[in-house]
Order: sequence, then C-alpha cells, then structure tokens
Amino acid sequence: MACAGIVSAIPVQAAQKAPPRALSKLLDCRAITDSAARLACYDEQVSAIESATEKNEVVVMDKEDVRQTRRSLFGFSMPKLPFLGGGDDDKNDDDENRVTQIDDTIKNLRSMSYGIWVFTLEDGSQWQTADPMPYGTPKPGLKISIKRAALGSYKASVNGWPAVKVKRVG
Repeated sequence: MACAGIVSAIPVQAAQKAPPRALSKLLDCRAITDSAARLACYDEQVSAIESATEKNEVVVMDKEDVRQTRRSLFGFSMPKLPFLGGGDDDKNDDDENRVTQIDDTIKNLRSMSYGIWVFTLEDGSQWQTADPMPYGTPKPGLKISIKRAALGSYKASVNGWPAVKVKRVG
C-alpha cells in the first residue's frame, strides 16, 4: 500500500527517468519469487523509506502537494524543478496541475509613488503594480484575480476593474 502512494506521487517526467535509489530498491523487491523473502524485502525497504522521509532525505509529494506548492510560488521566476512537474508553465502537465491564475482577497496594501500599489494577499504573497490604477482605489477585502500574461508577465484585476500589469515582490 505504501508503494502505491509513492509511485503515484512521481510526476510524469520523473517516471520516465530511473526512479530514485530508495524507490528502486523497494521496486526491486517485486522480482523476488519466494513470498517470505519478498515480504522481508518490502518490510526492510519501506522502513528505509520511512526513516529517510523522517530525516528529510526523501520527500514524497502527491498531486495536491504539488498543486499547492505551485500556487504558493506563482509569480516567482523559478528554475524548472522536476519534482514540481518541470515548471509552472510546463506544456507536458495536465491542465489541473498548471497554475495560470490565482484568485484571492487583498489583506492589506500600501500606496507607493505615482499611483503604484503593493498588495498583500490573504495567502501572504505580495504583488506590486507596474502601472497606476486609474479605475479605482483598491482597499483591503476586495477580490483580486492575477493571471499569467504574455512573455512571463502577470496582470491583476481588482474587483473586476480592467487589469494592470503586476509583479511578484514577496
């Protein structure tokens, strides 16, 4: 049962490569024909993986963990990390894993010079407008939608107002 959880947690790209050593040792147990020896192998390798996980030498992530991690990193320029599915804009990911928009609420904000704002969202992320917001004055509690735009940029719409260019600052 533990084996199934670990195997299903591997992103598609990683599954095409050789599995990590800790996992391959567990998978090698399948080749043992003697039932008692195979069970002993499984017990030993599951204990080894459990110990490695407790020591943070091995990390197991399911799809939901990957999705939430990607959402928390949305807007940051990140290297392609295979344990997160290859990157936030990976074309090989299925649509449910790809993060292209976040919808949240403004927790607090501060005004910068010339109509530029820095928003802190309920999730703790901080975004700064690149352009003034001529359509209204943002306030805490208003809904905000941030979408991926062209050439690695992002656009935010507050309270349904026309979108302005933003960048992640924290």
